[in-house]
Amino acid sequence: MSTIKGEVAFYGVDNISVKLDNIIKILNLKKQSFEIKLIISEAVSNAFIHGNNSDKNKPISVQWEIKENLLIIDVKDCGCGLKDLKDYKEINKENLLNESGRGLYIISSYADEVKFKGNSIIMEKYLL
Repeated sequence: MSTIKGEVAFYGVDNISVKLDNIIKILNLKKQSFEIKLIISEAVSNAFIHGNNSDKNKPISVQWEIKENLLIIDVKDCGCGLKDLKDYKEINKENLLNESGRGLYIISSYADEVKFKGNSIIMEKYLL
């Protein structure tokens, strides 16, 4: 598989499923579409709510690149980034129903690698 790159901008989360379906179609990744759509959706939702303070005028950039069997997705918002990731990764019976933290937990459960750099979340997923 050759290198494939692309980018799309989100303004809010309206029509997110249509844009996610288009990304899957461009990448031709039907086998893992559920996982990929889920991690992008969670990352965009977090970027919109936490990074852009739910401001539909602020863009969220979603860039992707496929190198051989590795998909790299970079979701970037207009915020200042995460300060401390440890509070977001652990989900237990005491905080299972909390609104905050579940998205990052879901992302870390389905992505093979998750990194934070400034106001970006970079997710890597090996392709079947």
